[in-house]
Amino acid sequence: MKRIVFLLIFLMISASVLHAQGRDIRRANRHLNRGNLDRALEHAQAAMEYEEVLEDAEIWVIKSQLFMEIALTEEEEYKDLVDNPVDRADAAMQRAIELDKDRNEYMLEIQQAMLLMSELVFNEGVLAYEDEDWGSASGYFLRAYEITEQFESQDTTILYNAAISAELAQDFDKARTLYTRLHDMEYDEPYLYTSLTNIAMLQGDTVAAREFVQEGRDIYPDNLDLIFAEANIHIFTGDTEEAERVLNLAIDRDPDNPALHFAFAANYDAMAQDTLRYDREEREFAYHAAIESYERALELEPEYFDAKYNLGALFFNRGLQMLEEAEEELRETQDFAAYQEREEKIKEVWL
Repeated sequence: MKRIVFLLIFLMISASVLHAQGRDIRRANRHLNRGNLDRALEHAQAAMEYEEVLEDAEIWVIKSQLFMEIALTEEEEYKDLVDNPVDRADAAMQRAIELDKDRNEYMLEIQQAMLLMSELVFNEGVLAYEDEDWGSASGYFLRAYEITEQFESQDTTILYNAAISAELAQDFDKARTLYTRLHDMEYDEPYLYTSLTNIAMLQGDTVAAREFVQEGRDIYPDNLDLIFAEANIHIFTGDTEEAERVLNLAIDRDPDNPALHFAFAANYDAMAQDTLRYDREEREFAYHAAIESYERALELEPEYFDAKYNLGALFFNRGLQMLEEAEEELRETQDFAAYQEREEKIKEVWL
């Protein structure tokens, strides 16, 4: 008889707990529908105190909807109810999906919420991008894309934003992976090939860089960014003649582009410093050609910092070279008058 009494008491307690859980869930939902976000949060948190509720998809759907409403509210009293409401809403919705996947009891509510979720997450990405928080921006954009995928939609523009943000964050492995996905989808954007080329170069993969830039050039033969990228590969690998050929094509297409003249100058600059591949006459020609191209870039854009800096470095290095030659000759001839004469010319170059 005592066991029966104990069992009855246990059942009464269980029923009371279940009633309390259900009451808090209903009240949270009711206040949410009325726009009383603070009261809704209070009852949702009360319901979550019961372990059984944690395995119920309904409360996670309600919490996700509640956090989304907090993220969207214009009422000051509700804006600071929780930190990072969009992240919380997304996490709650993912938990609801996990719990409801076999039952599909809340499928309609989840789908409706997910449509709004993709927009909210995307907007968080935009805000992070504007704040130059590139890593966070990439994460939000990628999550927004993943949500759209659940609706059998591929918004490649969002995925492209995720890739660009990852590149800006210098997370090159992630950026290359995302750009490669876009490449496989045949995404129509020349910068995609420029980025893949530049990232491959940064990672020391010149073979892949050549393949990417060649493919891009075949599709977008007149794109200047791709022409730059190809020229940079040739400069990096020491093929300055091929770099010159590519840059000449670009300048013919856009003669008033200061960046092109800068790239042309940088190519000749590399030639002028290369004592292994070029003889003295060729290096002298390249030196003067580099000066001419740097100066042309500065004519077109007077505050072009890189052009100014490189031109200054070019003169400084020439002065060092002249000084070494003068000192070597002095050791051989002991002709101090000739040395002093050359020294004046060195000072002019450095000045």
